[in-house]
Amino acid sequence: IDMTVPDGEIVVSRQPRRELATALDNAFNAARRRLQDYARRHRGSVKAHEARPLGRVVEIYPLADYGFLESADGRRIYFDRNSVLDDGFGRLDVGSEVHFAEEPGEKGPQATTVTRAARHAVAPPE
Repeated sequence: IDMTVPDGEIVVSRQPRRELATALDNAFNAARRRLQDYARRHRGSVKAHEARPLGRVVEIYPLADYGFLESADGRRIYFDRNSVLDDGFGRLDVGSEVHFAEEPGEKGPQATTVTRAARHAVAPPE
């Protein structure tokens, strides 16, 4: 899916699936989330310097393309492959720290724009 927006472009590509309907649903869900994120930034609803919450992956089901993370306040939040930016779903493991945005989902909170948190190097003691 390739969408042209003012000052940019939103491109969503997904790997083919056995079921065409599943592939289309996944691609359009990802496109919807990216377009919503773009609209929030464009309206100024999202401040660029705002830090996204930090969470930790507590369950992941790679064959089913979803998982759960735990927020800093202990809540369990659903995410799926399409929520993880830069095709990073395959690089997540239980225990991975991630930054995310949260929105209401059909069955509770859902994480969007999930990215793996950068690890900070710790200097050895002198």
